[in-house]
Amino acid sequence: MMNQELIELLACPDCGSGDLTVTSGDGLCCPSCRNRYTVINGVPQMLPRDLAATLDMKEEYTGKLMEAMREGKRIDGPDSVEIDRFMWEHHLYDWGKQVIFTSNDAAKIYSSYAERGARDLCRSLADIAGGVSGKRLLYVGSGTDSMVTLPLQRDGAFIVNLDIVNESMQDITAMGASACVCGDIRRLPFEDESFDIVFSKGSLHHSQPIDEPLRSMVRVTKRGGHIVLVEPNKYMTIPRRRLPRGLAVPTPYEHHISSRDVAGILSDASVADIRVDAFTHAPPGTPGLLSRIWERLGGAVSWPLKHIAFEFIVRGRKK
Repeated sequence: MMNQELIELLACPDCGSGDLTVTSGDGLCCPSCRNRYTVINGVPQMLPRDLAATLDMKEEYTGKLMEAMREGKRIDGPDSVEIDRFMWEHHLYDWGKQVIFTSNDAAKIYSSYAERGARDLCRSLADIAGGVSGKRLLYVGSGTDSMVTLPLQRDGAFIVNLDIVNESMQDITAMGASACVCGDIRRLPFEDESFDIVFSKGSLHHSQPIDEPLRSMVRVTKRGGHIVLVEPNKYMTIPRRRLPRGLAVPTPYEHHISSRDVAGILSDASVADIRVDAFTHAPPGTPGLLSRIWERLGGAVSWPLKHIAFEFIVRGRKK
């Protein structure tokens, strides 16, 4: 069953109409363009029509990607770049779960990094917005990040998780997330100015070029609302030798971005009071003692070390 508050925020990703109706089969219909959207276990499937039409080829294509990655080969993808990118994101989700669930080292690295990042992100969002209770938040590219979503829910926020991979939305729903949507960052399926806070962590660099995704995030942010983005630093990389095989393997569409580029696009899109800071100084996989020292030094000597931090955070307020 769909969350009623969520239904009120949704809009057709193809035509932008927010006048969606619930069908007899518990789906959604757009009267303006006649698009129909299914709902799976309470998760509206709000993908643009061109991407949704390719889901029947997903299993076969992602299987080829999985095999190619194991063998270190490349394969020819669909003619459409958007469809190829869409399929790679599904493959990346499947591959990530396989690596983490079958490697103790990977699980330890992922858990340590994710727990610390989730704690710091929740604290940052509350500080930036003056608390999250009673506010509407959109987590773009959330995946299964329940360590961010569930604490924010407990603090009284209405948080919507969005990801282009439906399986991740099904998984986080099972973990207790109350509002999830399968959709594309480029065409966010929400009405204008729906959220008090729109944020993402580590997903924007999967969405090159970044102009359209950022403008889409600005569109659905309320006037006076906050936009917060956390991304890996363009100038920092994770030493592969420290990670289990398969982690930190980029897709062909996954490229680091600079904080300057993000801030520039946000400024052009009517976002003010933009600040850029370090978020995580030590890369995942850094030995515990060294990681703690690195983080403390980063906090104490923030300006010179900010430029070599592993992750940066950009925040701003919509005019």
